[in-house]
Amino acid sequence: MHCRLRATVAVAAAVLPLALGATPARATSAGAAPAVRAETGYVALGDSFSSGVGAGSYDPAGGDCHRSRLAYGPLWAAGHPVGRSDFLACSGARTDEVLRDQLPRVGTDTTLATITVGGNDLDFAKAAAACLQPLTVEPVCDAALAESERRLRDELPGSLALTYHAIADAAPHAKVVVVDYPRLLEHGTALCTVGTPARRDRFNALTDRLDELIQTQATRQGFKFADVRGTFAGHGVCAGGGQEWINRIVVPAYWESFHPTAVGQAQGYLPPVSAAITN
Repeated sequence: MHCRLRATVAVAAAVLPLALGATPARATSAGAAPAVRAETGYVALGDSFSSGVGAGSYDPAGGDCHRSRLAYGPLWAAGHPVGRSDFLACSGARTDEVLRDQLPRVGTDTTLATITVGGNDLDFAKAAAACLQPLTVEPVCDAALAESERRLRDELPGSLALTYHAIADAAPHAKVVVVDYPRLLEHGTALCTVGTPARRDRFNALTDRLDELIQTQATRQGFKFADVRGTFAGHGVCAGGGQEWINRIVVPAYWESFHPTAVGQAQGYLPPVSAAITN
């Protein structure tokens, strides 16, 4: 969840990237999501978890969008017969920016689209800065998380519904796969200096609520849903033993902090996304 994922933050204010109105489901002739054809026109939409922030190998032409060839979208496209592939995901994108900047570039001939979005709408960067420093007092952390929870409850349901409906309108013949966020933090022990075990658990609980909302809204729209929490389980920050697939604080590229590594994209994201596309 890269919340304002474009922002550069100081080490002391480590960014937690997550970072969460229903509309009728789209109908197809078979009453289900259309199959992906060999001549697929594929578009990868969304925020930094879609663009591959943290995985490296960025396309210089993408600028601050930090689009990596090691993100799950390009990885999937590289292994399949794709006629056209448009990589539009951008670090920092909120739902309104997907609508404004990405959807106008989606053609009606698109037959497959993937998207991860919603974390930035919750302003998780502020919550991370308030909660993941060892010396931050509880009232500051509580207030930041309460604001993220308010946005999740009061604002994001409608924003996601609007975004998914707009994708259905922009690509009426596409199979759309909505992809959620991993739990970024393991419970760990007191020896892990990224927040505290209790705070890490609270962040993960909020991630679960975000992912549940994403699944609900995606299903109502008639989209497929790919849940990555299972593949990432045991690989978050504080996992130890070389098992972390989420970056800790990255210096000097602070914007890569708390994002999946290249291994996380390939082994955490790609398998459930591929399964959702196939099924």
